[in-house]
Amino acid sequence: MALSDTNNQKVFSIIIATYNCGQKIEKTLGSIFSQKKDLFELIIMDGASTDDTLEFIKKYENNLTLISEKDEGVYYAFNKAIDLASGKYLYFIGAGDCLKADILEQVEEFLLPETPSLIYGKCYFVKQKTYNGKKFTADLFIRDNICQQGIFYHRTIFDIIGKFDVKYKSFADWFLNLRCFLDRAITKRYVNLLIADYEEGGLSSEIQDDPVFVEEFPIFVRQQFGLTKSLICKAFLKSPYIFNYIYFGEYKLLLRHLIYNYSLPGYLAALAKPCVLGFRGLKKRLGSKK
Repeated sequence: MALSDTNNQKVFSIIIATYNCGQKIEKTLGSIFSQKKDLFELIIMDGASTDDTLEFIKKYENNLTLISEKDEGVYYAFNKAIDLASGKYLYFIGAGDCLKADILEQVEEFLLPETPSLIYGKCYFVKQKTYNGKKFTADLFIRDNICQQGIFYHRTIFDIIGKFDVKYKSFADWFLNLRCFLDRAITKRYVNLLIADYEEGGLSSEIQDDPVFVEEFPIFVRQQFGLTKSLICKAFLKSPYIFNYIYFGEYKLLLRHLIYNYSLPGYLAALAKPCVLGFRGLKKRLGSKK
């Protein structure tokens, strides 16, 4: 991966993959171009949108790189953009998500001189009205992931561990992030900064939309962490919200979730699943809540 002239190299390459996202791309672009201009370049990989997405993008066309062509999904687009990017750190954001004011200047202060390095912070989930962000260890990935909109990857990371694995439809970033945390050559640093507002949600439905990830990720977890944690990983992937409510003892939230999302038969079935899987036994074997 060739680097540009370091005297002209931007600190950040911001990458967006779009397809028929319409007007919501405009607020994302507004949040990006409100940042300090000399810190970043912007690359948009559009999957040949047929709506008015490109009209909104072209308002800024003199200040970004746009490629619009058919592709096979968001991670294909990200991988192509990685080859085009020339910034020191790569950052991926979705249409509808928004960077917080002046956040690039704030993050720049925490960038590490050593390479490769991964810097990550917090995001706000707009639909769920919750914050996502904490200091991670590798084994936390068995039931959690760092929000993609909160991560800055030094470009050399993709030389070391490769790009996004496109066989995973929705969660190639999860797999990539775990591999980053398992690699001792990559320095990881958590910063207590709110990086972006993240628009989407719905983890349960998205996980079921990525059957290859659901099948293969616990196998990888077992190879790295052993049988117990692979069983926990499987249980989480089966029903993530219910798992977390029971695992962390948030029974009021569990009851609210079940009543809101299930009919009576579905309620009883959903409630029975984690009991059968024996979460309490697994939790004791873990030894602590991580």
